[in-house]
Amino acid sequence: MRVAVIGGGAMGAATSWRLAKRGVDVVCFDRHSPPHAYGSTHGESRIIRTAYFEGDWYVPLLQEVFPLWRELEATSGSQLLTMTGALMIGEATSDVVVGAQASAREHGPDVELLDTNALRRRYHGHVVHDGDVAVLDRQAGVLNPEAAVGAMLAQVPQVVREKQMKSIAELRSSFDAVVVAAGPWTPELIDWIPLSVERQVHGWFTVARDADWFGPDRFPAFVRQSGESGFMYGIPSLDGKTVKIGRHHDGETTTPHTIRRRVDDSDIDPLRLLTSTYLRGVSGHVTRTLTCMYTNTPDGHFVIDFSPDDSRVVVISACSGHGFKFAPVVGEIAADLVCDGGTKRDISHFSASRFAPSHVPGDHGDHD
Repeated sequence: MRVAVIGGGAMGAATSWRLAKRGVDVVCFDRHSPPHAYGSTHGESRIIRTAYFEGDWYVPLLQEVFPLWRELEATSGSQLLTMTGALMIGEATSDVVVGAQASAREHGPDVELLDTNALRRRYHGHVVHDGDVAVLDRQAGVLNPEAAVGAMLAQVPQVVREKQMKSIAELRSSFDAVVVAAGPWTPELIDWIPLSVERQVHGWFTVARDADWFGPDRFPAFVRQSGESGFMYGIPSLDGKTVKIGRHHDGETTTPHTIRRRVDDSDIDPLRLLTSTYLRGVSGHVTRTLTCMYTNTPDGHFVIDFSPDDSRVVVISACSGHGFKFAPVVGEIAADLVCDGGTKRDISHFSASRFAPSHVPGDHGDHD
């Protein structure tokens, strides 16, 4: 079997790696030279967590993905995953707290619920407001996206860089199957999933010299939800000098061709406000910034599905801003769909049919 993968970001690289491991003749195409900073898979760090507030159906995939990340580390000789734990912080009725607890009850991740006083005592870097609580997810950490993509693609014999694929049709005569993992470029290739592309900005903020509580052993990665500020997230200090802060969603709609790459004060000032409101020992000085893109579905969940017109075409990369951590297991699922015509993993929540009643996807397998 010969398979083309369009896109060499997280999902495309993972799919290519897992197909190559099965002995499939796979070719990965990317319009740039991955790992690169033009799409969604860059920025030095990504959070991986298990008590998943977005939906408990993600948890079995997360439990499966940790060994796959460790397998990639062993194969590549690279350190990709640093375990730090993760805090989901908000009011007791917030989505992050309620959802993380629901996932833990359903699937048993190792979590601890911290009340306001416990959160204040244990984590000095957080400004804890009255009524704030947190779920500590112990099976959580931080991944290095550039190193991970490089490690995955190093396992793939054929990677074609600087090659733009303008249509799926141009590959169909030469390949038995095509996997579309084009991230924000996906809307250029398919029109049967309603997608929007969102610009995101992150900044690295300097920590005070005497604020020694931001290291990965003392300061878990976090997602924080508030009624005033929406969602923010943070990465512990991996360099001993800065912490990475970003907002989750609320970015402007864009495209890969029109995105504003330059970051100015209108982007950074909201992040400065978040750091001054919710963190202790972090200055307003930003050492560096980045922009990236989310490729969003209307409901914020993934699409992993066959094309309604051609069962030899699989689309996998509409990840709505929370997909990177899943890349190896999504690569395995894509390999299942391509090689076996279905998967034993439950991907029913990721069917494109939820957006188009006329869409009749392929048989994904038995999930009962």
